[in-house]
Amino acid sequence: MKTILIIFLLLGLVYGGQNLKEVVLENGVKLILKETKGRGIIAGSIFIKGGTHGEGKRGTTNLMAVLLTKGTKTYSSYEIASAFEDWGGFISSSAADDYVEISFATRPQGLDQALKVIESMLLEPSFKEEDLQVEKRRALSRIRSRREDGFELAMEKLRLITYRGTTYEVSPLGTEEDLQKIGREDLLKRWEELLKGKNVVVAVVGDVDLVEMERKFSEVFSRLPSGEFSFSTQELLVEDSLIQKVQRDGSQATVLCAFQGVPPKGKDFFAFRVLNSILGDGMTSKLFDELREKRGYAYATYSMSPIRLYSPRLFAYIGTSPEKKESAIKDLIWVVQDANITEEDIALAKRKIIGGYLLDRQTRGRQAFYLGFWEIVGFGYKMEQDYVKHIEEVSLQDVLKVRDALKKGYHCVVVEP
Repeated sequence: MKTILIIFLLLGLVYGGQNLKEVVLENGVKLILKETKGRGIIAGSIFIKGGTHGEGKRGTTNLMAVLLTKGTKTYSSYEIASAFEDWGGFISSSAADDYVEISFATRPQGLDQALKVIESMLLEPSFKEEDLQVEKRRALSRIRSRREDGFELAMEKLRLITYRGTTYEVSPLGTEEDLQKIGREDLLKRWEELLKGKNVVVAVVGDVDLVEMERKFSEVFSRLPSGEFSFSTQELLVEDSLIQKVQRDGSQATVLCAFQGVPPKGKDFFAFRVLNSILGDGMTSKLFDELREKRGYAYATYSMSPIRLYSPRLFAYIGTSPEKKESAIKDLIWVVQDANITEEDIALAKRKIIGGYLLDRQTRGRQAFYLGFWEIVGFGYKMEQDYVKHIEEVSLQDVLKVRDALKKGYHCVVVEP
């Protein structure tokens, strides 16, 4: 077979206890292949960088991703599912802000048929009109039902404020207005835009010989079109402070605030992960201790910091009674920006992060996800193994340094009766 590799890297040593290969095909597709030894499971994640960036009609990418498993010119939705489920596995596809992901799992005996189905999904999706109408109704229903939840409504409104004018200002579900206008031709056009070799990362972990794995996946993914879907980043800083109030029926007030975060690159990123854990990860966090235990505002309060390609944010949440909302907002902002942080806080946060990460990586599917995810966000696939080391190296001084970003301002939404 004619060589299709322009870059071939075989790590001479065992990486993380298993053999690992990185292969870049002539069309730009990157394969990250990891051989394991076990009872016969193979899992993978196919990442297509771009996500919702550059959508003409908001919600197009999400509908496109959902419909990838609903049928192709060769296989029905039943046949697609059967190729994986008959071996106890699965296949799914979804759209996030920065990428589309197709994840799958099967047994080595079912790999050949699985790859035939995946190839058909990539190269000849049908995007049937009747399926599109069904999924449009489901997407519209999800958008409307989310507004019945205080947190989801607050996040919808907060996105419009803190990400104004950028791709992130609307969730991948899109908008009701745009969803009504999306047709089959929009999905075909969007898929053609995104499915370019340099945008595709395929991470596979499983009990298959590395040479065989490379041959089979290279054969399929070398057929993808070359090229690249490029988009510009849109950095938007939190430099002002504002609070927007939204009225809705209910008995609880929801407070959700966004603070300036740290970009996913360099040493500061890992310090920020530790800081987020200190502030809002679980019942030992600062938010829980100060707002729930000491002040009795509510049972639920936490923070999160989604990893996105640009305009990083830390979100802090609390649900409380309407009469307490004003003081809850004030104290939440104080905890995030000024509550004392100690060496003990750093040590506890590290243990939580590392323990959670190691437990999450127990399955081949999650290992494949992290290999591809770290590659797609710019750190490189080796971060799947190196993440723990970088978290361990974070110091108190590092955390205090990155905390300065949180003090520049805040954007808050309060959903109240």
